[in-house]
Amino acid sequence: MTRFHAIGLGLVTAAALAVSAAPAMAAPASPAAPVKAAKGCPPEVYYKVKSKKQVSYWVPGTNFVDGKGGKITGRVEKSYTKSATLEAGAEASIGAVWATVKANVSKSATKSNTVTVGHWYEHKISKNRYGHLRYRVIGYKVLLEKYRTRSNCKDQFLDAFYANIPTSKEGWKYWETKKP
Repeated sequence: MTRFHAIGLGLVTAAALAVSAAPAMAAPASPAAPVKAAKGCPPEVYYKVKSKKQVSYWVPGTNFVDGKGGKITGRVEKSYTKSATLEAGAEASIGAVWATVKANVSKSATKSNTVTVGHWYEHKISKNRYGHLRYRVIGYKVLLEKYRTRSNCKDQFLDAFYANIPTSKEGWKYWETKKP
């Protein structure tokens, strides 16, 4: 499972200290006194994508049913914006979560998607069937886990939460049924 590290100043400081604490190259260390690496890990917070599921965020007012047989036509005549959201109570760094989503869920993930006016769609309905037509923004429901790397280098689970992430993909969904 891929994880994203929110590397802060602590890691840079630790790396600088480790470099400055290294022995000079002119005098090699004696075998009796080997140089030991510094113990501990810099504290950091990171997020893991536990699961993701592709979902449709339905645009309100675009649910059409027609039939039996014939054809169905739909048009998006109003604007609708689907924005990325995190579950209530989730304490998370938005930047770190966003980087995790872009890297591990979908490169087409976007912070919001606005459907614009003027999109038409037409579909033939099979004989003795009802056609259903609905417009959607395609996105993901993502389960994220938040962890902290402790100074003893062990990971500590902090939280889990869902994020609703739209993509830049959108379009009509068509299906047929025997009953309206």
